[in-house]
Amino acid sequence: MQLSKDTKRFLLLLSAFTVALFLCVTHFPAISSWVSTALATFSPFIVGGCMAFIISVPMHLFDKLLSRKNKKGQPLVQPGRRKPLSLVLALLLIFLLVLLFIIIVMPQLVDTVASLANSVMRFVPTAQDWISRLLVWLEEYPQIHDAVAPMIPDLNQLASSLIAFVQKYAGILASSLVTNVSSLFDSMTDVIISFVFAIYILLQTESLSRQCKKLLYAFLPKGFCDGVIDVARLAHRTFFSYVTIQCTEAGILGALCFAGMLIFRFPHALVISVIMLFCALIPIYGAIFSCVIGAFLVLIENPMQAIGFVAFILILQQLETNLIYPRVVATSINLPSMWVLLAVTVGGGLFGVVGMITAVPITSITYTMLGNATRRRLVARHLATDDPSPPKA
Repeated sequence: MQLSKDTKRFLLLLSAFTVALFLCVTHFPAISSWVSTALATFSPFIVGGCMAFIISVPMHLFDKLLSRKNKKGQPLVQPGRRKPLSLVLALLLIFLLVLLFIIIVMPQLVDTVASLANSVMRFVPTAQDWISRLLVWLEEYPQIHDAVAPMIPDLNQLASSLIAFVQKYAGILASSLVTNVSSLFDSMTDVIISFVFAIYILLQTESLSRQCKKLLYAFLPKGFCDGVIDVARLAHRTFFSYVTIQCTEAGILGALCFAGMLIFRFPHALVISVIMLFCALIPIYGAIFSCVIGAFLVLIENPMQAIGFVAFILILQQLETNLIYPRVVATSINLPSMWVLLAVTVGGGLFGVVGMITAVPITSITYTMLGNATRRRLVARHLATDDPSPPKA
């Protein structure tokens, strides 16, 4: 029986895949070691690519500002000089933000952590007195008292255990910090390589893109290359839009939180605002984390203001969600809320905080590609794209 060309190609690919899978299973330790070595070797360049993507966000903003036209109808900066100047301004902005964080925020964080133990010890007697009064009041209701009393812990014993735990592992944490700092200086060469590689990527984006397209179209079928280019454009557009949206939203939310806490005189305004700024980068769960951590810090410092702080954060988040977010976000990641929740939960469970941040754009890309492929298949089969099922008689 004569086999068609497509059938021969499929059988050849299936045989190659089977042989490759067999080799991977039988030589798994050697392949795993080789992959680890390769990742360690290319890690500076991988980090450099991530740095380039992060720097490209403010760089794109400065590029748009510098491309505006003056009264004579000419751009403020010529195209040949616009990219280097945008890169320099983006690096200066990032350096300024890091410097402000080190000078202003870090001392506040250190003072907060240093005074937290004393605040806890001051708060324990007050909380224990509240619990004692609650138990005395519940004695009038014996059934409720017998059910609630075993669930209330001894706060003095709990605080002592917490302090003992901190004292036990303080030395381990300090030595780990010293080790991490020394390893950072030891890998300073990798950091420099990553930074230089990121600069090269940002300055030669068009050239690298053109070279990659040449390689694809020279050695692979045109239809496959068109699909790869479409997926790459979709991925870049989705990730860039997502990072821009989340950073803008986090900055506005952190600034409003800081201003509101100063107005209402809540304690630890700067520290809580910074925590909320970073937590806002995590969809859904970030708001919960920041509210719980901030409420705990306020509760330790001033228990009477904790309820007011929670109410303030809830109102602020509703204001940001319903008023600020729709005006700031000009583009959408094209992903329903149900899939956002699923993506964040699964990504966080598998890869931690990094998974929670990157799961949403990855899921959005998959959702868009699957939707486009489904519509094409339905159109090819002459079915309706909104509801392909036939109507009932």
